Amino acid sequence: MKCDDPAVLAELLCARLCHDLAGAVGAVGTGVELLADDGVGGELADDALALLAGSAAAAIHRLKFLRVALGGAGCAMSSDQMRAIIGDFLNSRMGEADMVRLEWRDGEQRNWDGDEVKLLLNMVLLARDCLPRGGSVSVERLPAASCGLRITAQGVGMMTAESVKALHATDVSTLRPRGAQGFYTALLASRMSLSINYEDSHDRMVFVTIQKQKNEKGGAGF
Repeated sequence: MKCDDPAVLAELLCARLCHDLAGAVGAVGTGVELLADDGVGGELADDALALLAGSAAAAIHRLKFLRVALGGAGCAMSSDQMRAIIGDFLNSRMGEADMVRLEWRDGEQRNWDGDEVKLLLNMVLLARDCLPRGGSVSVERLPAASCGLRITAQGVGMMTAESVKALHATDVSTLRPRGAQGFYTALLASRMSLSINYEDSHDRMVFVTIQKQKNEKGGAGF
């Protein structure tokens, strides 16, 4: 697959980044306003400080995750580092009703190289998009010989997200920010000579990377 207009893709991914950070950053502003209106030591001071602390932590966790997922070249990470950055990101939602827990199933515990890191984080974004009411995301790295990842999203009210539908899109100019993120994920996979298949079974969505056949084009151009 190929992106004929990288500027459009960049603009859409920036919009996606801003959207994912807006909630937590906006809540920090709300906490500041509460403190300003109520004053230090006022009745709402404790609530305002708690909101500030939680919102700031959420913004930091999201920024760390998205900086790697949508930023420049990925860096190698240990299995423990990957588990931490993904778990913190999934737990950074602001409401209990839509919390997403991580189920980590990387039994091999070997390091993840930069390409694997970026692909996995973007696949986690796809999985999270499918869980508007919360649930769980499981991560499993298949044996090294298969070059495969299996990501499973499960929860009540699960949906096939716009980003997932865009995995097989061919024209980025027709997409919106969430769709562009799915298109970008497919580009990352293609660069590794992989494709991403997904299966929707009502309350569960399973994503699996598949090695491309030799007669398929493995590269992705910008």
